[in-house]
Amino acid sequence: MFNQLKDKLKLKLAKILAPEIDKKLRVEEKLASVTLYGIAPWYQENLWEPPVQIALRDLCKPGDVVFDVGANFAGLTTVMSRMVGPRGVVCAFEASPRIVDKTQRNLVLSGCHNVQLFHQAVYHTSGQTVKIYLGSHLNDSIYSEHGQGSAYEVKTIALDDFVGHTQLAPNLVKMDIEGAEFDALQGFEVTLKAAKPHLILETQRDDRRCLDFLRQLGYRAIDLNTYREIQTPDDYPQGADIRNNLYIHSDRLGETPYQSPFDLRPHTELTTADFSQRANGSTYLTKTLVLDKGRYLIDLDFTAQGQQNDLMCGVKIGEKVIFRYHGFSQLLASSYRDWVIDLPETSQITLYFEFQHGTSDPTLTVEGAKITEITNFKTLSSALYV
Repeated sequence: MFNQLKDKLKLKLAKILAPEIDKKLRVEEKLASVTLYGIAPWYQENLWEPPVQIALRDLCKPGDVVFDVGANFAGLTTVMSRMVGPRGVVCAFEASPRIVDKTQRNLVLSGCHNVQLFHQAVYHTSGQTVKIYLGSHLNDSIYSEHGQGSAYEVKTIALDDFVGHTQLAPNLVKMDIEGAEFDALQGFEVTLKAAKPHLILETQRDDRRCLDFLRQLGYRAIDLNTYREIQTPDDYPQGADIRNNLYIHSDRLGETPYQSPFDLRPHTELTTADFSQRANGSTYLTKTLVLDKGRYLIDLDFTAQGQQNDLMCGVKIGEKVIFRYHGFSQLLASSYRDWVIDLPETSQITLYFEFQHGTSDPTLTVEGAKITEITNFKTLSSALYV
């Protein structure tokens, strides 16, 4: 009798709690989605595009107005938000309808109260409608050669019109919009001439339109992976197709530590004998390397042919990753061989190439690395917070 009453009570309780259980399941599904499309929490290290992030931390000042054009998952928007602080303003633009909800979610989860997100395609003219073509890795574009098929349409906005309407002239603009950067700059020329903001643009080696356009306006271009001034595409490293350039107007160079030519001093040269490889091809620097406080270029010499694998490579201090690239091995070996790290104190570092999820690539070969110190940044104060 007691057991029957107990079973009836359990059944009744289960019915009462069913909505809460269902709600909990929905929350867990939501959290799983956040993990899939999320970024590191603001209180942890953000490893999104490290060379660009280092420059943002140098140039975004408390109270600044800054623009993030092509915010994507908000990996760099959150860095900009933290650096400009509670008195600053970040205007973020994301055109893709399938990405913008993830942008907003990550901004909310990171507590970015000083960011306004705009769901429009930054273009040379406002009020037009353009198609968005789907990229293979959520790198959607207004150009079909960068995507797999058109699924959406979105309205355009010119940055000059935006600045005129909001009266917010940026001190810095980061722009990565999958081949549409020149279109965006054409609609930004008035502000470029008047305010002369710093710019960080993703650049394709074979498209020199942005480089030529900005140099004509008085800007100097610096490759953020080599810290060398770029005057023509021949100044990029051989075989490097994707670059991130920092553009600083000649009138504002004195405000920054980015004054070319940089003082590049060779520090250490590693050979293949300094690396050890495991059965799946994962490769590590055998002994840690001690580097003093400062900024360093790490020019890796490695080759790989694999396209069906998942490789993470970068720099660690102990078990803490301070620099990381993630992709298939052939892509990383062809376009991501020059790394940049900024050490706030003397540290023991190691270099690593780790295959993920049971994948491998027997063709991965690490021949060596050259480490160079950029002494211009040795006395630069570290950010008070990140």
